[in-house]
Amino acid sequence: MSSTVLEMKKINKNFGGIRALKEVDFLLKEGEVHALLGENGAGKSTLVKILTGVYKKDDGKIFIEGDENEIMNPIDARYKGIAAIYQELSLIENLSVAENIYLGHEPSGKIMGTIWKKELIKNSVDYLKNFNIEINPKTQVSELGMGEKRIIEIIKALSVDSKILLLDEPTTGMSRAETETFFNILDDLKKKNVNMIYISHYLDEVFRICDRATVLRDGENAGTFNVEEVDTRTLVKAMLGHTIKNEFPSKEKQYNNEIIMTVKNFKAKKMKEPISFKLKKGEILGITGIIGSGKSELALGLFGATKKIQGSIKIKNSIMKKNNPMNSKINGLALIPEDRKEQGLFPDFSLEDNITLPNIDIVTKLTLILKKSKRQLAYDTAQKLSITPLDLQMKARNFSGGNQQKIVIGKWLGGKPEIVILDEPTRGIDVGAKTEIYNLINKLADAGTSILLLSSEFKEISGICDRVLILRKGNIIKEMRSEEINTEDIMSYALGGLS
Repeated sequence: MSSTVLEMKKINKNFGGIRALKEVDFLLKEGEVHALLGENGAGKSTLVKILTGVYKKDDGKIFIEGDENEIMNPIDARYKGIAAIYQELSLIENLSVAENIYLGHEPSGKIMGTIWKKELIKNSVDYLKNFNIEINPKTQVSELGMGEKRIIEIIKALSVDSKILLLDEPTTGMSRAETETFFNILDDLKKKNVNMIYISHYLDEVFRICDRATVLRDGENAGTFNVEEVDTRTLVKAMLGHTIKNEFPSKEKQYNNEIIMTVKNFKAKKMKEPISFKLKKGEILGITGIIGSGKSELALGLFGATKKIQGSIKIKNSIMKKNNPMNSKINGLALIPEDRKEQGLFPDFSLEDNITLPNIDIVTKLTLILKKSKRQLAYDTAQKLSITPLDLQMKARNFSGGNQQKIVIGKWLGGKPEIVILDEPTRGIDVGAKTEIYNLINKLADAGTSILLLSSEFKEISGICDRVLILRKGNIIKEMRSEEINTEDIMSYALGGLS
């Protein structure tokens, strides 16, 4: 029987009278990958921050290898063998792999120079070999792919004898091939009795790599499951408290054949190949492919966030003469970018400011901002999108991931765009929030708004789109109409299995 590495018992945490965690238990066994699941706002982040010393628990006990511990701060957590690998990498891009692995605990007693570097590289080679990882320790980190960088983060943590690895959405930004390589390495780490807590919104990853799963709901335990004994429906029901009967809205809607957007031989900076397609009024057109296929580059190019190299964009009957975000907005386009935190939100601004800033012309009269109009626009938009809590002065960074995504969508809907470009709109949000986003997209289309949905989630594309264009290496290699759309064929075309 596996021994217990970590046990958190009856953990409680309140914030100003609001209960974040109530009597939460969590147990990690030696050599297992244990998933921590739940909707955004369920308490996962709070529990993790208590474990890593960011927050102090109000009540409860934490045992590490059988000994009770108080975790005072993040540095104390590291000394106790707890290491967190977050979505945002902590590597230094202009240093080598070896220098990153041993940053802060370089070979003792050595002065930086030729001998020091030789020993650093030798130690790194030995360490990488021990975990069957074929990465040259002399390589500069900036030259690595996202999957390799994530692996180096893990090796860096293991190099200081971390007992517990906490992986938070570790496959973010990885291609399918990188993800599978990453999972193979995690499999190997499990055999070496490395202990891992795995946080992900992708349940297929949980079934691929995890041994057990603990679900939190509304700050309480909703169950711990042996992964091999349950299915997706069981975990979703535990997360939500009910099953989702219809994850995707009905596609039985009618849209006319009016062409609202014509893209012809268009290529912008960073795009690999020129692209042509047409978008109809009220249509949800999916553009999909594996990571690296060129979806995000296309989205940024169409909106004018990157410079056009060739081709044209026609809105209704008029060619867009200037390709920049301001002109795109004037022509009725809106972009919901892939990276909401870096490209879509002002995290330290309020909900009200985030929604109204792109629509300042609507709430301005004779150069004066009308405070009442500004507040009303923000309130109406937030209420329409069911943003919770409906606190107009709350900073955007304090909302859950799903509500942050609604804010990004809401800031553009205030201007009543005719065409909305959504790039990975449900990445990093929970199952319930995803369904809300899908229903919102469907309502927009029903009201006549045309949608360009760019996503690498094949199930998502299959479930909501009226028509699908599949990208591979920057080219459209297949168009699928409504009656042809299915997840398996989309995946096969995107991966090169069909042509």
